[in-house]
Amino acid sequence: MNLADGQNKSREIMMIVLRLSLLRAFAIGAAVLLSAGGTAVAQAPATTPLAYPSPQLTLAEARAIIDGAIAYARGESMRMAVVVVDHAGNVVSSDRMDGAGLQNIRFAEGKAFASALYRQTTQVLGELYKTRPDRYFGILNMYPAKVYLVGGGVPLALDGVLVGGVGVAGLPEGVDEKSARAGIEAWMKSRATMKK
Repeated sequence: MNLADGQNKSREIMMIVLRLSLLRAFAIGAAVLLSAGGTAVAQAPATTPLAYPSPQLTLAEARAIIDGAIAYARGESMRMAVVVVDHAGNVVSSDRMDGAGLQNIRFAEGKAFASALYRQTTQVLGELYKTRPDRYFGILNMYPAKVYLVGGGVPLALDGVLVGGVGVAGLPEGVDEKSARAGIEAWMKSRATMKK
């Protein structure tokens, strides 16, 4: 065997070793990718989104409250805004009568939110100014631009369980709450007819 043959043989052996090393590296890389891919698939989000729970207060029920409150205001020849929120204070539905002040929808939302959150009328919460100013101002500071502690907000409950709140704004003092209660009465009547 001459020197040239020895060098060729040596190159062949090195090429074989190199190929084997590359194949081994490729096999290890593929195994790592497959195992990582399996983890990624296991962590992938569900293809169908999770369903929300059934609402405790439906849109149809909120509309019944709003329609009742508006009917009361119309009967008194007055204009106002009304908002219905769920138990967490999120708006379910709202309306502002033609000619009612633009700010009234925000005031009504603040009343509805406060009545649902604190499970009391906003008239009672507003009285805290006189009896417990620390609590009154604490509420205002905890929820800036979110609560309005003036009469007209009433919590909504079914069988002793809070389901939301209604707020009415734009009517004279004391009349906001009467309108809200008229809406609640209309809601209760509609619930009674739905059960029959």
